Amino acid sequence: MSGLRDTVWITAAVSLALLGCGPSGGEAQRTTPEVTPASTLRPGAPVEGGSSTVVVAEAGGDEATSATVGTDGTTTDTTGPEEELEPVAPESYGKVVYTSDPPPEEELTVHGLAGYEVVAIYDQPDLSSDKLGYLRIGTRFMVTPKIDDAGEGCKKGFHGLPMGGYVCASKGWVVDAERPPFMPHAPPKPRLDDAHPYDYGYVRRWNSPMWWRVPTADELKAAELQRAVREAERTGAPPPGANGDGGDGGDGGDGGDGGDAEDVADGSGDAAADEPAGEPGPDLASMKLPLSPGSPWLERGFFLSLGEKIREGSRSYRRTARGAYVEANALSGYDAKDYKGIALDDEIAFPVAFVKSKKSKLLELNDEDKLKVVKALERRDFVDVNEETEIGGKAYMITAEGKLVRKDDLMIPELQPLPAGVEPWERWIDVSLSTQMLVAYEGTRPVYVTLVSTGKKGSKEEPFDTPTGRWRIYSKHISSTMDGNTASDGSYSIQDVPWTMFFYGSYALHGAFWHRSFGRVRSHGCVNLGPSDARWLFFWTTPFLPEGWHGVHATDESPGTTVIVRE
Repeated sequence: MSGLRDTVWITAAVSLALLGCGPSGGEAQRTTPEVTPASTLRPGAPVEGGSSTVVVAEAGGDEATSATVGTDGTTTDTTGPEEELEPVAPESYGKVVYTSDPPPEEELTVHGLAGYEVVAIYDQPDLSSDKLGYLRIGTRFMVTPKIDDAGEGCKKGFHGLPMGGYVCASKGWVVDAERPPFMPHAPPKPRLDDAHPYDYGYVRRWNSPMWWRVPTADELKAAELQRAVREAERTGAPPPGANGDGGDGGDGGDGGDGGDAEDVADGSGDAAADEPAGEPGPDLASMKLPLSPGSPWLERGFFLSLGEKIREGSRSYRRTARGAYVEANALSGYDAKDYKGIALDDEIAFPVAFVKSKKSKLLELNDEDKLKVVKALERRDFVDVNEETEIGGKAYMITAEGKLVRKDDLMIPELQPLPAGVEPWERWIDVSLSTQMLVAYEGTRPVYVTLVSTGKKGSKEEPFDTPTGRWRIYSKHISSTMDGNTASDGSYSIQDVPWTMFFYGSYALHGAFWHRSFGRVRSHGCVNLGPSDARWLFFWTTPFLPEGWHGVHATDESPGTTVIVRE
């Protein structure tokens, strides 16, 4: 097949010579597929008459020269003027801008810990100043000594972070001048090098309590009784006590019968065992329980991000990545899914394609000019294509390896012009609803392409359409919980949706680990991405996330990446 590979390369070089250099002055890139005669696709087929332009690079050199090869084998040097350099972004591009300089290292003398699920980072030691981002529970930093509140609401004072910004000791930041603050069962740190920053679990038992700490024996009894009431409401069954059973906690089940008293987190015995005879016990039905404020009772089908497994006496719990506790027997492990597009470079450039047909095949022409199947292609497979050709009245795309794929079986993104107001070095994202494709650009140069799932068809009362328009990313999160209640799909809650980038209201680009339907509409309006794709975009888009932070907000000084959603 060497003749075929040479033919394809020479034809591509002709196309590049006609197109010239890209708008940015860098290397020329393929944009629109050229039509190549099918006769050149047979193994060893000669190049038809005329001259062709080839590109020659000396070994170990960075510069390339071009020459015109005539039919008689002679060459003519056609080297043009030196190309302009590509536009370069300013050094400060994408970085968080702080009003005050970071503290010197010698001032970072106090141990600090994020004790709340989220601890906000302020631009100034003032709760009314801009919020630059936030830390997740369990994050530790050495910080400055106390800085008095310049406004109101932070009585314990602020502490300066190493990179800049301030955290409030009255809003979840725990400090100790002598040693690192203690936290039992610290939540897991996100895996920044992984497509999935956390492990995930699936709630399999209706109305499972999610605790903020390990419960006591009485709290477990109360939770079981209260759960029985909630289950009766859900299923329409008689409530506890309706059949004369006394309503003392239902059927026992997972709630325990008092034998778990010595298994509570603090090691104390059953409080009821120490009470004088005849004195009434606690009112279990109305007992206030230490449940997670956001989601105290979990529905079947909810997703949780999971940390370590904890054993407390005869019971096992899973610590969630957000710091809560759920009984292990209420959860099932979940095998998170993934999908990955392709980063573009000098080797892989436009045009490119993805397979949209389940019955697509990779083909080649044999010596008898007949199409032969090389292999079957899977839907959503990436295909690096060069030119278009016609065989038997049907359009085919020639791959970089010189094979063939039916054009109708492919999704091919169109190169978009630089939007007005976007700098030639600036990063921006184009999302096409009609093709369900996303292309990331640096100026005029596409650097990443993948398939997405945008909003599915809803109803007039409950539309799920992804809005079209132009925005900037206004906040980025390593992970963010998404939940809601829809008439068509019911309640849903997905804890720690990975690599979330909000660009308009509640609409975001984010990873979706629960499906692989990319290339088709599916979401409630967000732009779903494979977790690997979302992670790539997360670290590529602005503002960049400072080390140790879980989320960052765009500001006028640190604007977010432009996102364009079009039909």
